[in-house]
Order: sequence, then structure tokens, then C-alpha cells
Amino acid sequence: MSQVISFFKRIRLSQVVTAFLASVLLFFTQACNAASATAPKSLSQPSVGPNSETYVPKGDNILNPAEGGMNNFSDRDPRATSDVKARAQFLKENAAQEKAEKSTNNPAEAIRRVGSDIGGIGKNVQQKAEDVGNKAQGTAEDFTKGTKQGLKNIQGNVQDAGDYAKDTAQSTAGASNPIDAANKAFRDAD
Repeated sequence: MSQVISFFKRIRLSQVVTAFLASVLLFFTQACNAASATAPKSLSQPSVGPNSETYVPKGDNILNPAEGGMNNFSDRDPRATSDVKARAQFLKENAAQEKAEKSTNNPAEAIRRVGSDIGGIGKNVQQKAEDVGNKAQGTAEDFTKGTKQGLKNIQGNVQDAGDYAKDTAQSTAGASNPIDAANKAFRDAD
């Protein structure tokens, strides 16, 4: 307690008042500066440079011109247009090449090609049937394992219940008051 009293004796009222006035003066000169709040801003000259986030490019600097998409701009990135065009050209050429390879005027060649395609489909169907059979067998094995484990759990629970009933009966028979013995057995079970 004496330390608290000596602390307040050391503090001079003039120091506290000076710190308070300095903070009030700082607050009102910075936060409530009327000169910057009422100064007109020039509409023709932006006060920010071209590297600022609020800079709006005009003329040749426009990257994404208004086209009528979402928010009046194109829905595609203008930087990715060349990649899209190259990919479209590749897909077009690839489709034309596959069409040329698959088309024929010879009926025997067409029948042979269809027969080889059907053979591939038959192999796929056979493989899928084998996969389904393996999955069904695995599911049946999992079911039998789960059933065996469940039966073991039930058997253990029945044995534990029998032991608990035996212990409760012995403690009840040995007690003079059966209600007190039953209450003791329930407390022991928790």
C-alpha cells in the first residue's frame, strides 16, 4: 500500500495535465482537420498515379473493352484468347484427321472395322462383369466378418451381464437392507 501512495506522490499534476492537453491537441488537429475535409478536389486531374489501384486506363491502355457481357465486359479473359484459338484449331484438325481415317468407300473394310470395335466392347463388358463379381464377393466377405464380430460382442455382453447379475445378487443377499444393496450396486456400476 505504501508503494501505491509513493507512486501517486511522485506523479506531478502538471505532467498529467500536459500529457492530456497534448493528446487532445493531436486528436483534434489530425482527426478533425477542416482544411482537408472542405478542400475541393479536381475532377479533371486524378490525384493518383498510373500504378494506383484507383487508376482507370483510357484510350490505348484499355485491356478489356466493354462488350455487353457480365458487368458490360467480355466474359473471357483477353489474355487467354490466343490460347483458345490455338486449341480450337488443333481440335478442328484432329477431328478432320479422325474422320478421314474412319471413312472408307470399301464395305469390307467398314465391316472389319465394326467387328474389331465390337470385340473391344465385348472385352470391356467381360472385364466389368468380373469387377462386379469381385466386388460382390468382397462385400459378402465383409458382411460375414462383421456378423461374426457382432456375435462375439453379443456373447461377451451376455457373459458380462451374467457376471454383473451374479455379483448384484450376492451383494443383495449379504446385505441386511435390499434397497441399500441395490443402490450400492448401481453406484458401483457407474
